[in-house]
Amino acid sequence: PVADLGPRRVEGAMASRQQAAWAQPDLSRDHRIAAERLMLRAAAQEIRSAIVMDPQLRSLAAHMLIEEVPEGLRIQMVDGEGQALFATGVAAPNERGRALLLRAASVIARLPHPLEITGHTDAAPFRSGADARSNWELSVERANAARRLLLEAGVAERRVRAMTGRADQELLRPAEPLHPANRRVSVLVIINQAQDNAGATNLRLPR
Repeated sequence: PVADLGPRRVEGAMASRQQAAWAQPDLSRDHRIAAERLMLRAAAQEIRSAIVMDPQLRSLAAHMLIEEVPEGLRIQMVDGEGQALFATGVAAPNERGRALLLRAASVIARLPHPLEITGHTDAAPFRSGADARSNWELSVERANAARRLLLEAGVAERRVRAMTGRADQELLRPAEPLHPANRRVSVLVIINQAQDNAGATNLRLPR
């Protein structure tokens, strides 16, 4: 019993217990992150199911790439041979691309997480007009077009943490730099792993 220990032994025991407490992992944080990942997994499945169940979008299912990444959930709408979602040199998606992205955005809108939006191009040089727009400008414009569609679907503007253009610097198919799949927009739904319990988001699975 502690009462039977001398003062120094009591202090030593308390210090050991304190060190052990500091060494314990933050289980509440781990549980919160695990719960957020489950929520994002459910959202990913809802997006996939909504596309497959829609007769007008079913044939485009392969153009919506959804993957779990360390930062959260990455949702990419990619172009394809014979089923273009972006016209060459045009920032905004065409009618099919718009419908596909809006379907995903309707689910993203119900999530609480911050977002990062990135536009990409293939490696084909693009120059247009007197201002000599390049793939850099085009990729930024594609990201901005995606941002506007997300807002149209009900995503709160404050959730957009960053919007960038990467031109052809992060090809989806590096071995095929001119492949249409390199033309895409990416929406990263971010888990804030530094968030503590006091600032934890109220978690609700998408309905």
